[in-house]
Amino acid sequence: MFFTIPHKGIEQSNIDINKDSIGREKPQRIVSLSPGNTEILFALSAGDRVVGVASYSDYPEDAKNKPSIGGYHAPDVEKILSLAPDLVIAMGEVQVKYIQSLKRAGIVVVSVEPKNMQEILDAIDIISAAIGEQERGVALRSELEHKLSEVRRVTANSTSKRVFLEVWDSPLLTVGNKSFINDIINQAGGINVAAERNVDYTPCDIETLYSYDPDAYVVISHSRNASRAFINKADFADMAAVKNQQIAAINDDLLTRPGPRSFTGLVKLAEILHPEAIKDGEIK
Repeated sequence: MFFTIPHKGIEQSNIDINKDSIGREKPQRIVSLSPGNTEILFALSAGDRVVGVASYSDYPEDAKNKPSIGGYHAPDVEKILSLAPDLVIAMGEVQVKYIQSLKRAGIVVVSVEPKNMQEILDAIDIISAAIGEQERGVALRSELEHKLSEVRRVTANSTSKRVFLEVWDSPLLTVGNKSFINDIINQAGGINVAAERNVDYTPCDIETLYSYDPDAYVVISHSRNASRAFINKADFADMAAVKNQQIAAINDDLLTRPGPRSFTGLVKLAEILHPEAIKDGEIK
């Protein structure tokens, strides 16, 4: 059985709050096929029922101790089946053929693939219902919705800043309008300078970056030097982000995994763009 959140809207599942779709008690052996879904499961206090996770599922700390079922783009179906799951939480597009294999083996699969902040909330609804933790799901959704509404409130009257978000440095990559990170930028009171690109991620050469002339340059930090060496060169002294010293970094996990911590990333990005409204993670 397969349920999904498509790009636009959401296909509602008929999974019962306390039992899965074939009438058994709520699932006790859950496999997660993405780090973001792993984080949702742990946030719903279902970590003790997770028996397998995708590579890079390293948050919270207990997730590191779970058996790995391989990478996000190519999960090991045989390994998944060996774990005897009664539920697999997948993501749609890149995992379609693996989802089909699991379905043919009789595994219940719930697939979510959020494309914006609203769909992250919807994904929490679907996953919490699928694992029989709807009450916790309602509480988690309420907490995250409050963060989102507060960020919107305090940035509503602020001037939106044009943002270049560096996903990778070599080659230089940023986000287009199909990435859910684009929505985080918008919700944080920013404008993605590459939003005209109808893709998830897009390369950017130095000339294009200079033509964007962003007000803020934000680096997704992968535990490396957070600022690009060239950004401080004299050739870029006239770039608005350099002149205004609006160069900052955010941990990659907070912006690249659609899940509860995306809302922490939202607050951090909003603080970078609107320090007058948010300080030390606290909304004024």
